[in-house]
Amino acid sequence: MGGDAFQSTERLSEEDYVRKCEEIKLLLGTAGVNFGFPAEVSDKQAICKERGKDKPYGDVDVIIAVEDHRRRTEIVKLLKTSVGLEGGDVLRNDTTYSFLSKERFQIDLQFCKQENLAFILAYQSNNDFGALLGHLLTPLRLKWSKLGLALKLKIPNVSGVGTCKAELVLTKDLSVVCSFLALPGHSLDGKTRMSTTEIFEVLTRTRVFFLTDYDVKYKIRERRKRRPVSDCFFNLLESNQNDLEEQKRNLLKNDEVEMLFRNFRNKMIQYEEYISLISEHFNKKDEVLERLASLKECANSKHAPNPKFNFQILCSWCPDMEQNIVGRILAKIKSKHSGIGKDAFEEWINVTEIEDIKSEVDIIKCIFQ
Repeated sequence: MGGDAFQSTERLSEEDYVRKCEEIKLLLGTAGVNFGFPAEVSDKQAICKERGKDKPYGDVDVIIAVEDHRRRTEIVKLLKTSVGLEGGDVLRNDTTYSFLSKERFQIDLQFCKQENLAFILAYQSNNDFGALLGHLLTPLRLKWSKLGLALKLKIPNVSGVGTCKAELVLTKDLSVVCSFLALPGHSLDGKTRMSTTEIFEVLTRTRVFFLTDYDVKYKIRERRKRRPVSDCFFNLLESNQNDLEEQKRNLLKNDEVEMLFRNFRNKMIQYEEYISLISEHFNKKDEVLERLASLKECANSKHAPNPKFNFQILCSWCPDMEQNIVGRILAKIKSKHSGIGKDAFEEWINVTEIEDIKSEVDIIKCIFQ
C-alpha cells in the first residue's frame, strides 16, 4: 500500500488507474472470487494537480476475499501473468502480495476473510479519512483499526512494570460504528467517493471532534507535507476553526455520548467509570470489566517480587552495603540477563541455581568495593 514496495515505480493518472482497475476486475471475475477496490477521494486528481502532481495514484489496491493459501497463490499467478511485468518479483507482506505491472505500476493484492471484506473496504476507503478519524479517537481511549472499533484498556504506573495495556474490540458492525460516532452511513460504506470538503464536514460534525486534537504538536500534521488529502483537511481546519466547536455543540446539544466524551476529556469522570459507560453502548460491560480485572491481576503478579531473588534478598546478602549500592548491583545483574523480552530476567532467576546467582552477585560486588 502506498506505492513504495519497489524502488522504481510509475505513478498512475486517473485514466491509468481506471483502466488498470478494469483489467483486474475482468480477470478476477473469471476467477469467481469476491473483491473490491477501496473508494478514492472524488477530487483527488484536482487536489494533486494543484500541488504539482499530474498523476495522483501511487498504486492500485485490491481487496480479495480468499483465505486459502493455495487459492491465493493461484490468483496472484493469474494476475501477475496477465498484467505483470515479465520477470518481475512478487513481494509478500503478511496477506498482501505486490508486483509491478508492465507499465511499472505497483499492484497490491490484499487477501482477507469473506466476512471481513466489507469492513476492510470501508476502512481503507477515501484515503486519509481513516487516519484522521483515528486521531480523534486516540484521546478518548478508542482505536480505529482493521479489527474494528476497539476500546484501549490500561492499568497505569505499576511500579517496576510500567503500564499494562490491552485492546478489546467493541464492534466491527459499520452501521453501529456510524451510529455511535455520529458518522453518516455513506462515509463508511466502502463505495462512496467523498470529496475533501465532505471529509472535513463529516469529521468536524462527529461526536468525537474536539479541535485541540489536531494541534500542531501531533504527528498527524506531518502527513500534510506529503499527503494532499490531509493537507486540504488542515487548510479547511485553519480557515474555519473559530466556528467549528460552536457548530458542533449546537448540532449535538444535550447529546449523551458527546457529553460523556467531553467529561472524560475534561477529567470530570474517572477512567474506569468512563470505559464502563462506553462498553454499555455495545453490551460489553461484563467483558470489559473482566478484561480489566485480568489486567490488574497480571500487573499484580508481575509487581510481586520473585521470592527466589529480589532486592530484599540481595540486601541480606550485602549487609555492609548501602541500599543505593545494592540497587546498582541489582541493576547490573538485571541488565546482563535481560536478554530478549521483558520476562527474560525473571526466567533467568527461575532456571538458575541459587548458588550460581550468589556467585554472580559476588562478581558484580567487586566493582563497587
